[in-house]
Amino acid sequence: MTVFLGQYGNIRLKRGSKTPYAYLEERLDPADVNTSLNRLGFDTSVDNLLIGDRVTLTTTDARGLICFDPSVWSSETVESSLSAFVHVNAVGGLRFFGTFQDAVNNNRSAEYQLAAFNGESLDIKVGVTDNNDNVLGNVTGYTINTDRESIDATTLSDKFRRQYSAGLISGNGSIDCLFDYKTTGIEETPLLMLQLLQRIDIGSEFDLALYLTDKELTPTESNVFYEMEAMVTRTGVTVSTDNTINCTIDFVTTGEIRLLVGEPAGYVLKEDDDRLELEQSLDFLLKETED
Repeated sequence: MTVFLGQYGNIRLKRGSKTPYAYLEERLDPADVNTSLNRLGFDTSVDNLLIGDRVTLTTTDARGLICFDPSVWSSETVESSLSAFVHVNAVGGLRFFGTFQDAVNNNRSAEYQLAAFNGESLDIKVGVTDNNDNVLGNVTGYTINTDRESIDATTLSDKFRRQYSAGLISGNGSIDCLFDYKTTGIEETPLLMLQLLQRIDIGSEFDLALYLTDKELTPTESNVFYEMEAMVTRTGVTVSTDNTINCTIDFVTTGEIRLLVGEPAGYVLKEDDDRLELEQSLDFLLKETED
């Protein structure tokens, strides 16, 4: 079965995957923290982390993540884990931010403060995961193919070959988009899809939602979309003198494929036509009085 982009379709993706994500094991030395530039770097950051990635840093060291100032946690205690968005420079130096938009725009006024430390090196684990869907910009079309394997159920006593159709489901597809590398933190750029293939240690997995209709664009209709886990397998760029630069991204699914109708996961529905992202604070829903 093949599905083509409809008039109101779009593509949303999450960096990383719902499945237990790959992580990097790194050792931070005191010299890896540059407090004057407020950047932290380690050996594999330039090959695996991209601008806008949401990373989770953890350590089992009793000192906690002493490379960060305690103000990062709004307390005097240095904790052992941190989730933040990163801005990455050309040599893998990282700045940390609380939002995707601040990270891609390198908003220095919102960056998390690093702290110098002395003594033994700090062992950390760095994983890439995300809770929010971001719309992929400049998409001109996409194709998704889903296939069910046919299982041979023939026995020695059968005179004719029999196929049992309830086999495994697999999928693959491609995304076509115009090349762009600039973002304001609102949409993902096609450059990200080209960069995903370059992740050396973590891999190129991501969560993908292919929308045929979107309630945000057509409020009288329900969302219809494919939801899946995927991996980038091939990217191509076409450059010509008489046309814009075009990108083609091929992917294969790595997990469950679902065709869903209704609201996307990660939202809380209200009585009006609005939605709340689960990432937002829901404390106000528990209040008996109105603010």
